[in-house]
Amino acid sequence: MNALVAALLLAALPFPAPRVTAVTDRTKYDPGVVVSVDAAKGEFKVRCVAGLVTFKANTDVQVFDATGKPIGTFTVLQPGQKVGVWYLVDNGARVQEVAVQ
Repeated sequence: MNALVAALLLAALPFPAPRVTAVTDRTKYDPGVVVSVDAAKGEFKVRCVAGLVTFKANTDVQVFDATGKPIGTFTVLQPGQKVGVWYLVDNGARVQEVAVQ
């Protein structure tokens, strides 16, 4: 039963499926361009359709390159890079996974 629910959820996603993050009904996705990265604060900012979004990220958040290869944590992101960010809204936008496009 759980497999069926998961399959239906993935089939109906309104965004690209993440590589390793388990998708829930709370999972959000926004594509955009990296504006800044602040490793000391554990955050990075992305200009999305909705405007400038500050994402909170732990050092265990995985970043994948355009081929799907893991390239490190959010600290490898550079201003100007196009990215897709999967996150949960939990006292701010908490990052689950990032893909460089």
